[in-house]
Amino acid sequence: MQFLQKSHIPKAIQIIQVIEFFTEYFAKLPQKRIYQNFLILEILKLFLKLRKWHLIDKYGLMISENNKFREADHREDSAVNLFQEKWGGLQKDPPIVDIKLAKEQLKKVNEPMLEFNQGQYDTIGDKQVSIIKTLPIPNSLKKRDYDSQLNILRVQIGEILYLLRPLVYCSCILKFGTRSYSPYLISLSIDILRFLIQFKIQIFRKSQKEELRLRAKDAIICYVLRDPFYSQILKQKCLNKVLGLLVKEENILHRLVIGLLDLRSSKCLLL
Repeated sequence: MQFLQKSHIPKAIQIIQVIEFFTEYFAKLPQKRIYQNFLILEILKLFLKLRKWHLIDKYGLMISENNKFREADHREDSAVNLFQEKWGGLQKDPPIVDIKLAKEQLKKVNEPMLEFNQGQYDTIGDKQVSIIKTLPIPNSLKKRDYDSQLNILRVQIGEILYLLRPLVYCSCILKFGTRSYSPYLISLSIDILRFLIQFKIQIFRKSQKEELRLRAKDAIICYVLRDPFYSQILKQKCLNKVLGLLVKEENILHRLVIGLLDLRSSKCLLL
């Protein structure tokens, strides 16, 4: 099925997000009906994300399209593969015949010693280290820690929680209503559990660290702007009072600030 190929999955997810936006603002439906449509669309989105998790992320930590280190990882992988093809047969650390003698010689002089160097060592500071170790090769020990059974289990449990949370949230909204704090607190509990699990995982790529940072930032923004916290506490008791001290409620600046925050707090952006 051409629709389910790697290159089409991100575009398909974006199309669903656009449909969610139009459903909220242009369909003129009651709240319950909007969340019923959201639930159906989130199920479709879950199917696409599972497909991406399998084809692209290989059931590891999912890297989003807006991750700035995503392309850098691909370039690094290509460089490593090219290096291994050309120089993979090199011996990394040739054995030293007399280690004690070599250490004594290194203490006496700071210049590279040909009898010790043999073209395979370099001087960094006051130490001579293997040239191979100075090359930009990913840390294989960290990769091994990431691929450990316990670590992969943590990653996959965290990703399953990450994928299912929007569906749980929409279902809770349909059951408890938009004014109840139950969906808010249930969704928050799932995210806290996910953070506790995923911040213990061993990572070895910059994109993985950046992904966890982006998710934490997005979660904070979502829970600050998500109803009922936003409408009942932040907007009513904080924003209106603070802005009221600076400008009148009828002022265009007051309306602009509140309008932009209301738009950012759209339901479809905070699922």
